[in-house]
Amino acid sequence: MIYFTENDIDRLIEDDVPAGDMTTSLLKLRGKHGRICLSARQEMTVCCTEEVSRMYHKAGLYVRYAVASGIRLAEGERILEAEGDAGALHLIWRTGSAMIEFASGIASRTSRLVTLAKTVNPSISVAGTRKHPPYLKKVALKGLLAGGGVPHRTGLSDTVLIFREHMLFTGGYENLKETIADVKKQQKERKVVVEAHTREQVMQCVRAGADAIQIDKMPPDLFLACVLASRDLVPDVCIIAAGGVNADNAAAYAKAGADVLVTSWMYYAQPADIHVEITPDSNTYLA
Repeated sequence: MIYFTENDIDRLIEDDVPAGDMTTSLLKLRGKHGRICLSARQEMTVCCTEEVSRMYHKAGLYVRYAVASGIRLAEGERILEAEGDAGALHLIWRTGSAMIEFASGIASRTSRLVTLAKTVNPSISVAGTRKHPPYLKKVALKGLLAGGGVPHRTGLSDTVLIFREHMLFTGGYENLKETIADVKKQQKERKVVVEAHTREQVMQCVRAGADAIQIDKMPPDLFLACVLASRDLVPDVCIIAAGGVNADNAAAYAKAGADVLVTSWMYYAQPADIHVEITPDSNTYLA
C-alpha cells in the first residue's frame, strides 16, 4: 500500500488553486449543484481513484461511486462519480482527472509487461526501478503496484545493491568476496545484490556469494548462457534482467530464465484517456 498523507492531498489541490479559482468566482458558480462522472475512453488498468476521492471529499463533494485501483476497465466503463457544489466540482476536476490519467497509464503499461512476462514464466516478478520522474514517486509506485508489478527499490535505504561504481572504491570484482562478506557481517538479515555486465563478472558474483545478480543490458541469448552457468554453481541464485527491459523483450528474458525483470519502462507511459462529464441541473458540459 502506498500511503498519501493529508498534506500530500492538500498539496495536490493547492498546486492548481494557489489563490482561488478566479473563473468560478467570477461566474458565481458557488451554490449551484452539479455532478461529475469519469469514464474510460480506452481499455485501462485504473489507479489513484482512492486519492482522487479524498480530494473530492476535501472539497465538500459526495463521491457516489469509485472503482478500486488495479481494476481493469473496458472502454466506456465508469471510473468515478461525485456530486455537490459546482464550484467545488471545477476546483477538483482537472487535478483529479489528471492524476488518474497519469497513474492509470503507468498501471496499464505495467499490466501489459506483467502479462507478457508471466505468460512465459508465471513465477517471474516485474519490478519497477527508482528511476521514476522526480516528485512522482508515490504516484509511480502506486501505478506499478496496481498493474501487478513490485518495487525494485523504493530508495537507497531499503536494499543492498552493489554497482560497479561502488566497486571502484572497494577493490573491484576481484575483491568482491571480501566486500560481500563484510556487508553480510554488518547487515546479516539483508540479501546482497550485485550488478554485472559480462559473463566473467556474473561468475565472479556467483563465486563471491552474491544472493542475487543483476545483469545489465545483456542480450537474451547471452543472458541465458549466464543463467545456466550460474545455476550450475549455485542452483538457487536469483538472476535479474535489467537495462532496456520493455514490451519487446520481456518475454525473451522470461524465457531465458530471469527471476526478476527490472525496468523503468512503465513509468514513461502515455497517460490513460479519460472522459469527463460535468452535469448541472439543466445542461451538460463535455470535457
